Amino acid sequence: MELYGYWDALSVECDEFHAYAHDRLDEFRIYTEKNVCSQKICTYGGWLGIASPSTLTKFIIRNFKPGKVIKNIKPGQLHRRVLYDNSGKPLAIENYGTLSPDGGLAKRSETIYFTDYKGCVWTAMFYENHRWIQDEHFKIVYDDMQRLRGFYRINAHDSQQVYAEEYDYSRADEGIVVCLFTDYIGKAVHTSKDIPIGFKGSPAIQWRYEINVDDKGRYTALTTYKNTKGGFVFNEHVDF
Repeated sequence: MELYGYWDALSVECDEFHAYAHDRLDEFRIYTEKNVCSQKICTYGGWLGIASPSTLTKFIIRNFKPGKVIKNIKPGQLHRRVLYDNSGKPLAIENYGTLSPDGGLAKRSETIYFTDYKGCVWTAMFYENHRWIQDEHFKIVYDDMQRLRGFYRINAHDSQQVYAEEYDYSRADEGIVVCLFTDYIGKAVHTSKDIPIGFKGSPAIQWRYEINVDDKGRYTALTTYKNTKGGFVFNEHVDF
């Protein structure tokens, strides 16, 4: 039974991107240096931090901290620099996560580069001193109106691990945006790809989020449904 081909295909695509990006560190670095127009300094945050296009993450993952912008860096303070192009899109995130032996400013430890690949935005993180590329990549998909259509965290090397937020704007006129959240581990132990999502033993969990948005784009409420035995069952409603 082919239930998870879509998610496995994303994993394969990630492997292809990983191979593509593996030897392009210098290319990414030069492009960033030529096109950077502004930057923001911020504290460490989860995943892509303040550069993440997802505004729902903090509601999906309890206690998720995206980081915050800071003005002055203190000696020994771990921090990030987010570099932007002239259109305000992120080019790179420089992580300063190595403490200086003399107690001075932290040193750069990794850089996450944003790059176009087959019509989507992908990220590639390289360790500073070894030119190694990390297995974890993000894929970001926008629609024709530049609205976030999909936000994926995928691990390379055929791990079949995919975290996905996929957005539906068909009810935008009602002030509702729908997000389908899926967490898939294709090779998780004690699971089977013959078992559909929502049943015990499935390699994925799935939630449906109906988000109420006001005319300024702010989230005002969130209704959640969990995929249970193949159908979405109401879980909770939260007003913000």
